[in-house]
Amino acid sequence: MTAMLPFGARAIMSSRQEPPDSLDFFPTPPWATRAFVRYVAGPELGAIGDPSEVIWEPACGEGHMASVLRESYPYVIASDIHPYGYGHVWDFLSWDDDLAATWIFTNPPFNVAAAFARKAIAITSRGCALLVRPSWLHTIERYELFREHPPHLFAYYVERVPMHRGRWEPEGSTATDYLWVCWVHGADPRAPMWIPPGQRKLLTRPEDIHRWCKPADLPLFGEVSP
Repeated sequence: MTAMLPFGARAIMSSRQEPPDSLDFFPTPPWATRAFVRYVAGPELGAIGDPSEVIWEPACGEGHMASVLRESYPYVIASDIHPYGYGHVWDFLSWDDDLAATWIFTNPPFNVAAAFARKAIAITSRGCALLVRPSWLHTIERYELFREHPPHLFAYYVERVPMHRGRWEPEGSTATDYLWVCWVHGADPRAPMWIPPGQRKLLTRPEDIHRWCKPADLPLFGEVSP
């Protein structure tokens, strides 16, 4: 297994250098990751936080999801193709080194999410879960993916998960729905499930605001939901 640091340093928001049209960076609200762990990853997928489990978040951005995963899992690898200042700078789709990941949990860039899914299915020992919009489930490309690799579970958020380009907005809103598409090696497809309402209020912590909403020196990206 390749030597690596188990923890990444928090990026300050003013260090962002990404051109607005270069990458698909829509941070996951911390509460949404906590809800995923509470209702999906643990009880439904069997990712229970065993010390032998290695969780990889390969589109970590500034750590909005990976940092929250570390609240429940002792070993989380964080990486991204762009140097946001958190985790390793690795191109996930070109990665060919030996990395023994048990699970991959990620909010991938929309346009390469199918490639992320195929890669994650191929290199994990237990499985993976991708956070996507329902519209991602369509097209021939996804049909071929699901025919070759039937998902074990679709887990829908009942309440909306607001995502804004380049930042997390604690009071943000959206008309876009999200769900987790989950694969578990050796497990048959099962009925979809719904993550219950009220999680945004229940699982948002005061320290999240301080941690993720520091003023930025550079202009933030436009208020556009994906």
